[in-house]
Amino acid sequence: MKILISSCVFGNKVRWNGSDKLSQEIVDWAERIGLELIPVCPEHELFGTPRKPIRLQSIEGNVMASMGSDDVYHQLIGKAQEIHSSHPDAAGFIGISKSPSCGIAVGVRKLGTTIKAPMHSETDIPTTEISQLRKPRDRMLFLDRVVKYYSSRAIRQN
Repeated sequence: MKILISSCVFGNKVRWNGSDKLSQEIVDWAERIGLELIPVCPEHELFGTPRKPIRLQSIEGNVMASMGSDDVYHQLIGKAQEIHSSHPDAAGFIGISKSPSCGIAVGVRKLGTTIKAPMHSETDIPTTEISQLRKPRDRMLFLDRVVKYYSSRAIRQN
């Protein structure tokens, strides 16, 4: 089964400052159980690396993704949709906390709450973050969700 994963978590140096957030433990776990990890990074695909950091904020009740003086929120949503459309056989996504494109509960300045970043909000596949996969039990819960999704999708297609 194919699982999309934040490219920086996979070990690619695509974060805004050219660093990574490699989670070798997750990469090794996925390999051990036969998952194919597909690294993706909406921000890198859109803006390259290095780039200005992106900060989510609320202005008059609307979420914006400020990159310098530019609002790139709709670009992030569009790129997340494009990535998911390019991988219709993906059965899950593993993101990274606090990322404006790949975090599952990202803080929004002046909103007073969190939102799902586009890689989570723009799909119906099971999603999680590496911070939620630290314990073997949590990995198995995610894997169970992925297998159920994969199986139900196969049934719908037949």
